[in-house]
Amino acid sequence: MAWFAGRLGETFAILSVLAFAYGGVSIAKAKLYGKGDGGVVLSVVFTTLLSALVWAVAGTPAGSLPGTPDLMIGLAWFAVSGLLATALARILYFMSVRDLGAVRGSAVKRAIPFFAAVFGVLFLGETLNSNKLLGLALIAVSIAVLVAVDLARRGGSEADAVASIGYAWGTASALCYASAYVARKLGLGYVPDGALGTFVGSMAAVAYYAFAVSFNARARTATFAALSLKNNWAVVAALCFSIGQICNFYAIQHTAISTVGAIQSLEVFVSMVIATVVLRTERAPGWTTIAAAVAATVGVLLVVA
Repeated sequence: MAWFAGRLGETFAILSVLAFAYGGVSIAKAKLYGKGDGGVVLSVVFTTLLSALVWAVAGTPAGSLPGTPDLMIGLAWFAVSGLLATALARILYFMSVRDLGAVRGSAVKRAIPFFAAVFGVLFLGETLNSNKLLGLALIAVSIAVLVAVDLARRGGSEADAVASIGYAWGTASALCYASAYVARKLGLGYVPDGALGTFVGSMAAVAYYAFAVSFNARARTATFAALSLKNNWAVVAALCFSIGQICNFYAIQHTAISTVGAIQSLEVFVSMVIATVVLRTERAPGWTTIAAAVAATVGVLLVVA
């Protein structure tokens, strides 16, 4: 318990990993039970409602918020982070999981630590010591092994084409998520309230979807279908992603974004356990994949040490 008390940011990062992993597998499960976006639009609505509740119960009182200049700058950064993560990155990630499945989709998303580490050094003045560099290298090797094994197993040209598109979605999603981490950290420097930041970011995403459905009949139909709550697994996915988003914001508030990114690289391996043992949506991993999981775990321990 003492470790968790002294590592609040890391604790929230671990909680977000658990939520995102279960949500990712639920996306794949939702695909089996009906058409739709897997819960992406619904997850934005849930994130807005949950973050508003958390802010009302445990957030900074309105009277204690910073003055106007700092408040407006912070809220602007929160809105940018919402457009990058809650809207764009989440759409790309859900598309990746639909093409690749929960485990492989999460594997590509694990490029986040590298983008986050680079952005943290360039824009936030964070530093990387030898342990962190070695840990990130181990995570990189583990992800490369997972992708290589998957491509070798697929073989067929049609399957390769689907995989390539899925990996492209996942990589783009990781880039957007890492950019959102920077925006969140900058916003928290002005307004240190993770719940408020999540709420403002999700409201920006809601505005994005409202704008999209106003001009696109297909998007309007898909959005109304997503909000119908007919697919139970899409609801589960949406709820998990909402919880994960809030925990991630608090993690970034209390520790470096490179550390948060490294911990969240474990999502692929948590997803693996949930998908193969708990929900049984995918086949059990081989020894190569298990070895990659061990390497990634060691890498994360080096980063957060």
